[in-house]
Amino acid sequence: MIIMKHKNVIRFFSLVLASLMILSMSEAPITYAKNLQDEPQPENQIVPPVKEEPSSIKSNEEQGEDLEIGPEIVDQPVRQSTLPAPTIGKVFYDATTISGANVQRKRVGKKTVRSTVYVTLKDKNGNEKATVSVTPKSGTSWTVNLPGGVTVAAGDTVTAYQTLDGATSDVVTANAEPSMANQTTLTMPAGEIWIEHPDANLVNKDEQAEAIEMLKKANPDIAKDIKKVEFSIDYTNHAYYEVTYTDGSTSGKVEATDLKIKQVTETSAAPTIKKVQVTDGQIIVTLDKEVAAGTKFYFVKEFTDHEDNNFCENGSCKVDKSNSEEMSQAVSVNGTTVTFPIKDKVNDLKLGREFGIAVKEPHKFRSCAKSEPVITTPKKVDVRDPKKLTDDDKKAIDKAVRDANTVNGVSKLPDGTGDNDGTPAFIEFDKDGNVTIISPNDVVVDWDSNYKPIYAKNPDGTYKLNDGAKVTKFPAKDLVKNLKPDSPKIAVNTDDGKVTITPPAYENAGDDTDLASYTITYKDESGAEKTVTATRTVDATGKTTWTSDGATVDANTGVVTLEIKDLAVGDTITAKAKDNGGLEGDTEELESDLASKTLETATVSYNGNGGTGEMKGKKLNKGSKYKILSNAFTAPENQEFDTWEVNGKKLAPGTEITVDKDTQVTAIWKEGRVKLKITTSVTNGTIDPSCDAYKGDNKTINYAPKDGYKLKSVTVDGAEADISQHPSSYTFTNLDKNHEIAVVYELPTYTVTYNWGGEAPEGKAVPKDTGSYYAGDHYDVDATYKAGDTAEGEKDGKKGTWTFSGWTDPNNGTMGDGDATITGSWTFKAEPVNSENERTNSRASVLPKTGDAMSTSFYVGAMALIGSALLALALGLEKNNNQ
Repeated sequence: MIIMKHKNVIRFFSLVLASLMILSMSEAPITYAKNLQDEPQPENQIVPPVKEEPSSIKSNEEQGEDLEIGPEIVDQPVRQSTLPAPTIGKVFYDATTISGANVQRKRVGKKTVRSTVYVTLKDKNGNEKATVSVTPKSGTSWTVNLPGGVTVAAGDTVTAYQTLDGATSDVVTANAEPSMANQTTLTMPAGEIWIEHPDANLVNKDEQAEAIEMLKKANPDIAKDIKKVEFSIDYTNHAYYEVTYTDGSTSGKVEATDLKIKQVTETSAAPTIKKVQVTDGQIIVTLDKEVAAGTKFYFVKEFTDHEDNNFCENGSCKVDKSNSEEMSQAVSVNGTTVTFPIKDKVNDLKLGREFGIAVKEPHKFRSCAKSEPVITTPKKVDVRDPKKLTDDDKKAIDKAVRDANTVNGVSKLPDGTGDNDGTPAFIEFDKDGNVTIISPNDVVVDWDSNYKPIYAKNPDGTYKLNDGAKVTKFPAKDLVKNLKPDSPKIAVNTDDGKVTITPPAYENAGDDTDLASYTITYKDESGAEKTVTATRTVDATGKTTWTSDGATVDANTGVVTLEIKDLAVGDTITAKAKDNGGLEGDTEELESDLASKTLETATVSYNGNGGTGEMKGKKLNKGSKYKILSNAFTAPENQEFDTWEVNGKKLAPGTEITVDKDTQVTAIWKEGRVKLKITTSVTNGTIDPSCDAYKGDNKTINYAPKDGYKLKSVTVDGAEADISQHPSSYTFTNLDKNHEIAVVYELPTYTVTYNWGGEAPEGKAVPKDTGSYYAGDHYDVDATYKAGDTAEGEKDGKKGTWTFSGWTDPNNGTMGDGDATITGSWTFKAEPVNSENERTNSRASVLPKTGDAMSTSFYVGAMALIGSALLALALGLEKNNNQ
């Protein structure tokens, strides 16, 4: 109860405390709200608009950009003015000059006079800092310099007006403002810059560009705000930047103290210009070493004012009046080879006009080369014999040259100009096929009565040139490409059984006049591969001779002849020609396409025409010879063979025919002897088969038994014959009908014999088999003795045990073609000395002994059992007492 009372007291106390806490918490926001109500609250301040007085001063919008009405002119009296006000440009902090525009002009008397602009600078408190004026002598812009020591500052105001011939304009104003230059702190680049001529304080265009790029990289955030950069040096000691921003403000000259000036001493890789053709659209330059990263390339399309004379000679590689175009982004570089693309009309190359190439590696002097384009070499024209051009070949080459030197329908060749205008360039061939391209202007010319040119020629037919004439020559090897020869022709003539292979023509213009040889491949009748080469030689007189290394060839025509009969059936003959090769650079001996011809085949077959049996025909090449075989068909009854019929003609066996199509050889029969048949049958053996015979013939049937067999019986036409009279054959004489003969043989039998292969126990008899067996019969091996059987016995005076090892049967129980011998074997093992005593002792040692051991074990077990029972009882009583 006391505890309960205490608990009630605690509960009561806790309730009281909780009530006080709740009361305290509920009072806090009330107090806070009261405090807020006691705090004085601000009121919104409304600024009444300022009344503006009428004024003659124009607004900023009316007077132009960057103009405002200043407070200092609000109270000025209103003026009526017809003179426009000047404009004021942006006024930047720290400026020492102020500028503007809209200066007015007027004709006074005979002179043009300009207005005078009056400018006042006041500080933020309205105090005048400077008043200046200026009357420009030209243009419509004005600029005034502030007095020494006076600069524009934050809060300053500029006012300006102008007067002209007694008239005064309205006043305009502008407020000073910060410039990009004021708000920007430039970061000067560091590192090295290479200058070619620091001793003269000269910075060239490339160096200026490199310096500007370095500055922009050092100031990436303001690069877009930079309008212009001037980079200058003072020998190798100082480098300066002056930046003009897009708002017109300037940084002034700022020194880049960490930028080191290095003087250029090395020269860029020297270029060599390869042959440039007027229409190929590119200039290929080879440098003496690989192109370095950052290398710049320049192209001078045409030199003016003789700048080509000094372009390379003194190593300057510069031009002032000739147009030099940087092409670094357009060129393609491959190792030491640089290709300039020249594909537009502006940079079009022309014959006789020199161009220049300049190379500038980083931090090195330029290297350069100059050249002039040449006539474009055309794509080579395919010809049969480059050493003997035909008129058609020359026409094709002429066209190829003109087409290769025509761009957009305009010829780039040295065509005639002036009096020769309209005459295309001459293309002239010499006896070896070399070409000369001549301008009509360079040929000696006469004029006919109609003032048409007559171009003079030399006695050899070539054009007669003026002194100093320039021509372009192309060797034939650069204009023609050797065509492979035509293929030989293969023809098969089945009438005469020959195959002819004819080489391509080689005599007339346009033929394969440079033909050297041709090769033939085929298989002979045995199927062996054969190759034959026919070779053409031409002596000093031009006579042609053909020889062959394995076939008949016509020495004059080169035709090779093969016999169809010597070729494999259905063989495919192939042939290809080879020439002597082309001109220099194209000397490879070319081979023609492979010509081929497959021999057509035909089959010779035999028709028995009522006869029986079969005769095999033969498949042959058409055009082959064939010898007709002897008859092997069995004649129809009572007929005999007369002859063969082929394609309606009667031919005897052995006749040779030409096979040009599938051919059937048909047997022709005639009346003949009566055919009879002797039918034979055999039991347990073989004899001659049944055979045919003719009436009146004598026919002997042989049936002598083979070794081991005996003749049992012979039956002729159903009657048993006396085999003692016919032991090996039977002869039918003067046949007049069909006969039957049956022969029966008696098969041989074989025996099985047993023996011991060696020594055996005394009294063990060898088994005996009295059976008789045919080949293939099964027999059982005697089971009296089995492998592992033993017998006590003696050998060599010693007692021991004989053990049977088993039977060896070479036939495995199936009789062969001879008697079978089965062999058994025994092995003997002697007993050791005193073996009987040892066995007796061994048996005695395992007999059980008597005693009380079993009783002891029993009592010990019983005692242990009783003890366990008593212990369990005692534990049970103790548990009950505890409960």
